[in-house]
Amino acid sequence: MTSFRKFIFGIGACFFLPWLCLIIIPNAKMNADIEVWTDADTGQVNNYPAGKPNIFRQGQIVYAQEGCASCHTQMIRPTYMGWESWRPDFGKEGTIEEPVRTRETRIGDYDGERFAYLGNQRVGPDLSNAGYRHDESWHHEHLYSPQSKRDFSLMPSFRHLYEKRKIRGQKSDLALTDVQWNDEEDAENYEIVPTERARALVGYIMTLKKDDPFGPVIATENQEADVK
Repeated sequence: MTSFRKFIFGIGACFFLPWLCLIIIPNAKMNADIEVWTDADTGQVNNYPAGKPNIFRQGQIVYAQEGCASCHTQMIRPTYMGWESWRPDFGKEGTIEEPVRTRETRIGDYDGERFAYLGNQRVGPDLSNAGYRHDESWHHEHLYSPQSKRDFSLMPSFRHLYEKRKIRGQKSDLALTDVQWNDEEDAENYEIVPTERARALVGYIMTLKKDDPFGPVIATENQEADVK
């Protein structure tokens, strides 16, 4: 009888423990971390971030077509796989007085996306919070000439997304300002402007921010050390 009870207990444990570890605990953790928010226009209570803007969808197509996911990820690993959220290139630099929302990636981050571009490998930095780090002009100049911003960069130039055109009258407000010209005459008479595809791609990058109502605001020891 004792052996039979041990057998039944063993069978139960084999089914219960995986259920507990793989379903019950993760589900409870996910629900505990989600904060609801209310749409100001409709009054509807939501558990997931608001829908993505149109520039997000347009730029995501360019992001995929240009193969950006081959070298960049959009996923901050969970803490049990290694603490990453303190890294300034993964989050947003902050202060102790004004800590920033740096956290691991959650499933709700990809809500509303047809494809989640988690990436294949990190040849370049993770882009989960790329919209926090620089303004649009910096990203355009970086895409046009990556080495002009970081001389150690392995990133190829995306000059095909930009147009070199003759200045007619006043210089365009969209023209890149930090461009290295080989010919002084070209520098005076020509300008480099982003195409519609380039503007869509940078617009998409600027939306990559973990500023939705998920998870706690964290100020890590590394951020404290930077402030001091």
